[in-house]
Amino acid sequence: MEFNATFLVSIISFVMFTWIMNMIFYKPIGSIISERQEFINETTKVAQDISNEADKITADKEDKLSKANENAKNLINSKVAEAKENAKIKTDEAKQESSSSIIKAKEELHSQAEQTKEILKGSVKNLAESISQKILGEDCKIESANDEIINKVIS
Repeated sequence: MEFNATFLVSIISFVMFTWIMNMIFYKPIGSIISERQEFINETTKVAQDISNEADKITADKEDKLSKANENAKNLINSKVAEAKENAKIKTDEAKQESSSSIIKAKEELHSQAEQTKEILKGSVKNLAESISQKILGEDCKIESANDEIINKVIS
C-alpha cells in the first residue's frame, strides 16, 4: 500500500471535517437534546408531584365527605329521635288532658243527672196530683211520696 500526500490530505480534511461538524452541528444538537431531556425529566417529576398531590387532595376530600355524611346522618337521627320524643311527650300530655277532660265531663254530666233527678222527684208529685185530678175530676193531694217508687219511675 502506498501512502502519498493525497492520503495525508484526505485524513487531515476528514479530521478537520469531523472537528468542524462536531463544533457546528453535533455539540449544539447534543446540548439541545440534553436540555430537552432535562426539561422532560423535570416536567415528568413536576407532573408526578402534582398527580400525587391531587391524589392526596382527592383522598382528603373523600374522607371529609364521608365524615360530613356521617355527621349529617347522626344529626338527622338525633333530630328525628328528639322529634319523636317531643311528639310522644305531647301525645301523652294530650291524652292526659283529654282523659281529665273526659273525667270532668262525666262528673259534670253525673252531677247534672243527679240534679235533674232531684228536680224530677219534685215534679213527679206535682204531675201525679195533676194527672189524678184530671182523671178523677177532683183535687187529690199526695201527702207522702215513696222515694223508692219515684226512683224506679225516674230510672
